[in-house]
Amino acid sequence: MDFYNLDEGSLEKSITYDPNLDFWKISGYSYVNKDSIFLINEVNDLFLTNYDGEIKSKINVKISSVFGKPHIIPGYLDPVISKSHIEIPNYFVAQKDIPSRVQFNDWADESLKVGIQVEDDFVDGYYGIFEYLYWTYQQVGGFFYVNWPNLSAVYKYDLNWRLVEKIYLSGNGDKNNRLIFKRGLAPEDLRQKPTLAEMRDISSNYTSNFVFLNFLFNPYTNEFYRIVGYPIGYNVLDIFQLDFENLERDYSIMVFDRDLNFKNEYAIPKGKYLIQYGAYFVTPDGLAMQRENEETDDVAVFEVFKFD
Repeated sequence: MDFYNLDEGSLEKSITYDPNLDFWKISGYSYVNKDSIFLINEVNDLFLTNYDGEIKSKINVKISSVFGKPHIIPGYLDPVISKSHIEIPNYFVAQKDIPSRVQFNDWADESLKVGIQVEDDFVDGYYGIFEYLYWTYQQVGGFFYVNWPNLSAVYKYDLNWRLVEKIYLSGNGDKNNRLIFKRGLAPEDLRQKPTLAEMRDISSNYTSNFVFLNFLFNPYTNEFYRIVGYPIGYNVLDIFQLDFENLERDYSIMVFDRDLNFKNEYAIPKGKYLIQYGAYFVTPDGLAMQRENEETDDVAVFEVFKFD
């Protein structure tokens, strides 16, 4: 794991973990502070490490009776840490009545429990298996703000995950999606190969709707940023021939103040920034976005945008 000094653009420190530890493939991480760095692997082992590369604790956070996969992704699915427990998002293909979080109170006894059902609106509007399957959330003060990738509303919860309100954020023009419930979401259905007509129908739903990638809070500027992918111009795709990684949308950034009053919306130049890979983060000066480096892949270039 590498740590960089953003101001100087230099490598600050590199951590090499003991290869003899039972790591398997590390699939996610979250940096809380120098004493609390979380790693999670493909077999659902969660590690608590520190800035010196020491492994402090380990727990397996998969509950065999619950469908899904506990997962953490910086800026998307970070663990929620309170005084009494830790919560890990339970990522899954959209299904009703599936818990969206795994909680444990003590590393030692590995007492796991699940809770908080995913919102039915997300499931009913689910548009296939192509990309942007993650919901994202931000904790701001005494509330969680949850961004669902196919819903124009941001859902506000209290710290016990009780829904407080749905906040509709339209920006420049309405961005409402059609609700599309599709078969093939349950585990038993996933084992059945859909017909070509069904797959083309799902791909059409995917391309003709908006995608709300992320919802970020910048504590330095007291602003929220919502990153939006626009519908793709041609709506019917041959999903057996097309490389979806090369499927490009137009993107914009909607900017709101701390009270979620709309300020402005900014178009992102197409193909210049690595938006679809989550290569952005907040800074004291605004939003840093990684752009394509045509000269070399060995150097990551970020540009910071300040929104008036």
